[in-house]
Amino acid sequence: MDWSKLLPELLDVILGKLTEFTDHLRFRCVCRSWLSAAKSHRMPRSLPWLYLPQNPTTTILRFYSFSENKVYKIPFPEAQDSETEVVGSASGFMLIVGHGENPKALMTNPFTGTKVHLPYSTNHAQDIQWDYSGSIVVANHECYNGGVYCRPGDRSWPGVDALADCWIHRIVYKAGSFYVLDDNTPVFYVLDDKMLNLTRIIQIPQYDPKNCQLFVSPDEILLSTHYYSHQKKLDLLCFNLNSSLQESSWTKVTDLGNYALFYYETYGMYWDYKFNFLFEARQHTGLRNTIISYRLSPFHKDTMTCYIDAHNLTATNELTDAKCFYPSYTPFWVPPNFDTA
Repeated sequence: MDWSKLLPELLDVILGKLTEFTDHLRFRCVCRSWLSAAKSHRMPRSLPWLYLPQNPTTTILRFYSFSENKVYKIPFPEAQDSETEVVGSASGFMLIVGHGENPKALMTNPFTGTKVHLPYSTNHAQDIQWDYSGSIVVANHECYNGGVYCRPGDRSWPGVDALADCWIHRIVYKAGSFYVLDDNTPVFYVLDDKMLNLTRIIQIPQYDPKNCQLFVSPDEILLSTHYYSHQKKLDLLCFNLNSSLQESSWTKVTDLGNYALFYYETYGMYWDYKFNFLFEARQHTGLRNTIISYRLSPFHKDTMTCYIDAHNLTATNELTDAKCFYPSYTPFWVPPNFDTA
């Protein structure tokens, strides 16, 4: 059978059933006619991949695909010296910082190859909080106190006036706004993504910010106040962004609905909030209302084992327990993004 002559209608049906971007890439490699058909379909939103750090001098980035239970390797020559760090991800980009004689800072999308150069700052470290709108980066100042920003091509990081007194715990960009969780006061600051003007202050119930995580969907803010992994229980508050009310608009919810939560489990310590993502799982029905976590084993010959667990908050059985190995650096989730190509 000549697969290149398959009817376009059948190709559309096949493409509509592919939920992983890796399957779309394989589809495009079959022949020119399949490649042409795929270009008219938007790449599906893929589940987050887990970045697995290794030797700092390597030129290969390693990622674990939860949905395929497979490790992928992506060439990345920019990370070839020992003073280059990968310090986190946001909006599909990874932040790469090089120290030493040739300091540099850039964001890269490992799945499209897109690179965005940023002004270097000594503030760039493993504890940086940041997100990217596509035209502007907002980050925390050194030691979390205050916010700074830059646009691609800028040479410095000016301060964000609206965040001058904010002790930043988390920054999330969504649908035209930056959402900033304050570590000292029970509020969210909402800033527009053009001039970074303060558009809204949202009061939240009394909480311990060190145990809270911020997730933003198009219509809601979700605030997780605690996750009990041994009980498979999540304490979750929801705020409707279409509401004009304040604290009274927060409601308790018992599950994640159509969402899946990807996070890093620290066993009683503070959640490492850089590594947590909320994912809309409508196309991945088996992951709705599910928490996917990874935990680290003790050191063994300079190598740790990363265990990935997944369980549904309403089911009685765990979905999987995969594991992969990596040297002693902290991994983190990276949601593939193909809108920046």
